Amino acid sequence: MTNHLRDIEQDFFDAYFSNLSDDDKEGITTISASSPGNDATSSELLALYLCGKKTAGSGLVADYINTGDPLPKPGHLWIVLDKDKKPKCILKTVAVEVHKFKDVPERIAKAEGEGDLSLDYWRRAHQEFFKPHLKRLKIENLDEAEVVTEFFERVHKAED
Repeated sequence: MTNHLRDIEQDFFDAYFSNLSDDDKEGITTISASSPGNDATSSELLALYLCGKKTAGSGLVADYINTGDPLPKPGHLWIVLDKDKKPKCILKTVAVEVHKFKDVPERIAKAEGEGDLSLDYWRRAHQEFFKPHLKRLKIENLDEAEVVTEFFERVHKAED
């Protein structure tokens, strides 16, 4: 299990990890730390994670390929950072699905916890979010692009 965590992130992770059973420790595949979304959406997304309303997130498969990052898989832990780069919670990936953008099911929109929870809202919001990246990723038709969705549970929260 390789990670490149800053000291504050490592300390936050260690506080969580020290209370796990051996079986739970063995289920961890990878660890990462970052802020959600972009500068415009980060605080709103963090609030949804913290209250438990957002239990899924989606990205373009082409973006993972372009950056060389592996697709998410169960057991991944994500240390979610706030706008000041302070750890606020840890999310554990429990399932992963890949769909074409046009075939994303409504249950994913609901699990993502944003807006009115409808598939229409999900599509509009993700079209807007993905739009600046389509040219770089050589995606001409977003409807045919593959989207990876990871489902997660919040397993640790900062005590603030």
